Amino acid sequence: MPTSARFPEGRSQHFTFPRRELLQRLASVTLLYLVPRPQSKYGSPLFVIGDKVADYWIDEFNKECIEYGNVCGVCWHPDEREWAYSIEWTGGGMPDSCYPCFDNNLTIGGDLRLVSHA
Repeated sequence: MPTSARFPEGRSQHFTFPRRELLQRLASVTLLYLVPRPQSKYGSPLFVIGDKVADYWIDEFNKECIEYGNVCGVCWHPDEREWAYSIEWTGGGMPDSCYPCFDNNLTIGGDLRLVSHA
C-alpha cells in the first residue's frame, strides 16, 4: 500500500480534535473550582449511613437501657429542627430473638452516640 494512501497529506488527523470540545471541557473543569458551593442551612449530620451507634435511655422503672444499631437512613426532621436517623437495631437489653429489628421510627441525633464507623 502506498504511503500517501495510509496518511493524508498535511496535518495528521490522529493528533487533532475539535477546539469546541476542548473549550467545553476546560470551562467545565474551571467552573467546578471557581463557583462557590452553597452551604447547607441545616449543618452536617452527626452520623452517616453505616455508622454503628448506641442509644441510651432510662425506662419507666428508672433502669438504664441501651441498644446498638447501624444507621441506615438520614433525614432532616422539620419539627424537631434536627437530623433524624433510621436505625436497624442489632443488639441491646432485649432477648437476642428481638434482633435485628427495624421499627420504621426515626431517632433524633441528640439521643445517639457513635460506637464506630463502618
